[in-house]
Amino acid sequence: MDQNNEAYQLPIKEGKVRIVFNVDQIELKISNSIKDFFSQKDDAVKLFVDLGDLNIKGIEKEGYDLVKKKNKRDSEDSFALPEDIIWFDVDIEEVSNVLNNAVKFHIKGNYSEHLRYFIDKMDYKIEWLQHDKLKNEISTVSVTKRTYTQPRLEQNVNYELDEIAKSAELLKKAINRIDLRTGSAYVKLNTEDGELDPVIIIIAEKLGYSIKILDEETISELKKRGQKATHLISLLINY
Repeated sequence: MDQNNEAYQLPIKEGKVRIVFNVDQIELKISNSIKDFFSQKDDAVKLFVDLGDLNIKGIEKEGYDLVKKKNKRDSEDSFALPEDIIWFDVDIEEVSNVLNNAVKFHIKGNYSEHLRYFIDKMDYKIEWLQHDKLKNEISTVSVTKRTYTQPRLEQNVNYELDEIAKSAELLKKAINRIDLRTGSAYVKLNTEDGELDPVIIIIAEKLGYSIKILDEETISELKKRGQKATHLISLLINY
């Protein structure tokens, strides 16, 4: 983070606190249906922040510009915010709502009908800043680390009530396995060859949890250690 950024310099009004999202590299999966005619490099992309029902005036509704970063893995592209942060001021009474809310992100370009961007991994920190009257300076009250992966829900897919019920039961099973010391757990879930994954991911997110599907390499490594797992569940709500 750059302490010289205006988020750490501009005065904070009485009764207000400052929330700063310090964002690391954003790893994406990109789908380009017209790659023979148009390169993704010519597209301008923006990061959008969704805090659900919270009405935060400081969030830019038109999104935040992103710049491309070179990534070692050819299958993924990485982007970053030019100054690495997003910040806004809120009333002090709203702080708990912001910190305990499941934040959603998505990326959109100028050619959304042909290019789709999915956030594969995004590490970020939520920093709470407040004016310290004794020191007469802006100080950090708390820092929370989070990782975000965008659920890839197929459009025009309908799920039966019993499929939703099965997904809820799987989530209940996963939640009961969470180690409160780490806020996460590796779990083995039968999601019927992945068909229920989109449902369980979105239900979990609504309740303040994150469900990540493990890749074959991770599953194999865990198996060598005597642990059978297919998913990782993490608690997103931080008190």
